[in-house]
Amino acid sequence: MRWIITTLVALFATVSVVNAHAKEELLFNVTLDYDQERDHIATQSVFNDLSRHLSSAIGQPVKLVMTQNAERVGERIRTNAYAMVLAPAQLVGLAMRNGYTPVAKTEKNTALVLVARKSSHINSLADARDKRIALPHQESLVSYLFKGEMNALGLSPSTYFSQVMHMNQYGAVLYALGIGQSDLAAMKEEVAKDWIAHDKDAMVVKTFGQVPAAGVVVNDKLEESVKDKIRSAFTRIDHDLENRLNKVKFGSFDPADKHDFEYVATRGFFTPETLPGATIVTAEQVRKMMGQGVPLYDVRPLAHRRNGYIPGSISLPYELNSPKEVDYDDGVDRFDLSKLPHDKNAPMIFQCNGAECWFSYKAVRYAVKRGYKRVYWFRTGLPAWKAAGYPIHPGS
Repeated sequence: MRWIITTLVALFATVSVVNAHAKEELLFNVTLDYDQERDHIATQSVFNDLSRHLSSAIGQPVKLVMTQNAERVGERIRTNAYAMVLAPAQLVGLAMRNGYTPVAKTEKNTALVLVARKSSHINSLADARDKRIALPHQESLVSYLFKGEMNALGLSPSTYFSQVMHMNQYGAVLYALGIGQSDLAAMKEEVAKDWIAHDKDAMVVKTFGQVPAAGVVVNDKLEESVKDKIRSAFTRIDHDLENRLNKVKFGSFDPADKHDFEYVATRGFFTPETLPGATIVTAEQVRKMMGQGVPLYDVRPLAHRRNGYIPGSISLPYELNSPKEVDYDDGVDRFDLSKLPHDKNAPMIFQCNGAECWFSYKAVRYAVKRGYKRVYWFRTGLPAWKAAGYPIHPGS
């Protein structure tokens, strides 16, 4: 009897040791863009093989989750549900703001392109004002970039165009343009080139900046050694698997970091890069102007200011209740103009936490709209001041 008990104890101890050293399953999400092949047998097979390749390279089991629902994936990225994600660039940008780091990108870049028919006489974005535009699915990379580029220009699609149409099927965008349902269409650069090659009446109206078509991010909670293995695994895929990935519009991968996705990550998230009626200034210009007696208004909430502020700046919080977009109603916001100079020709500067901070953008628009003539916007704000090596009051 004693030997049976001894054997069982040893057996349980062995099982405990095995369990203690069992590798945790890594959840791997693959999100296809809306112009990519949907989840059929061949596509599933490609990513099953990719998952096995990753599992072998990392030394841990990898569980694949495939989808074409970018909105749902975005929700799960915000809760850190995945260990790694292979997705279109706009989701990589979102992940960077929610605890993930890029480790790879597709070798193929793409760009947002606006196209029209030559017979429409639309030769520029300015010519497209009050026209009808067709875009792919609202959660696609193209639609994300379109909204972001318009935002950077300080323009709202809903007011700039007479009609904005989103087509769930990517091919429907070209069809709408072809039958005259729309005057303008947004698409990826490679799609535009192919279309123009087959239609002599087609032309490019505007091309925006290049971005990686897709990328891979890993959860920041993973060990650095695991992140390195994942990065290496994506850049060492065999030719057969690369060719199969090409068929679903991913292809081969290069190493990447946050700088590769910085452009797409800021589009639609940062404030516009222009503001009519105001002058955008640098940290150096702000310092010089303050030395000449021009007031700098820190329009952040007091809680932000307690973490540090520019010496000599005046706290004048802008109470932001409207959405962070260019088409908003400032009637729901609050800003105490009585604390500004009574002379509306007097110069003044507004500042907050940087290009992604909307307090100063809205404060400037609020003042300009109400007749202030010499308004300066320190768009890059506190981070740029710090980067220039200028002093910061620690706050309290």
